[in-house]
Amino acid sequence: MNREELKIKFEDIPPEGLSLEFADEKGDLIRDCYPISHPIQARVHLQRWGIDVKVTGEVKTEIVLSCDRCLKEFPFKVTERINVLLEPRAVLSRLKEEVRLTKDDLDVIFFDGVTVEVDEVVREEILLAVPMRKLCDEACKGLCPVCGQNLNEKSCGCKPALKDSPFAILKKLVVSSG
Repeated sequence: MNREELKIKFEDIPPEGLSLEFADEKGDLIRDCYPISHPIQARVHLQRWGIDVKVTGEVKTEIVLSCDRCLKEFPFKVTERINVLLEPRAVLSRLKEEVRLTKDDLDVIFFDGVTVEVDEVVREEILLAVPMRKLCDEACKGLCPVCGQNLNEKSCGCKPALKDSPFAILKKLVVSSG
């Protein structure tokens, strides 16, 4: 995959649109964030809408995540539909006052008005597919906070550490009824 081929000039998009398919075998698109276990496959269609570009398509891959509870690596399948509108940044500079965003505004990405970076659109869709809390399993027990044993593999003999509540001092207060 040559990333320069995925930088499409706005003027090169024909009136009927432009369809692209590409594969990223090594995961270069997201190398700085996550390793992949399956190549990134993307299919996109670019359509000019006045000065905007509508990007639709699909991206598929499998990335390797680290569980937030037990730190074990696990595969995570990504299959995302792409449906975004690219607007030139010049439109943004014309907005001088505060504007309330609608749900449709959340699917807008700004570009320089000259070059559509298809690889960046696909990268963003993959990164947005990653959950906030990455769990190998919803029932993951995590690590023992005392000895570090992975509690999914075996239990340890550690007793849970009791934490002093910041409100424990309130138990010592005497309430007078008078």
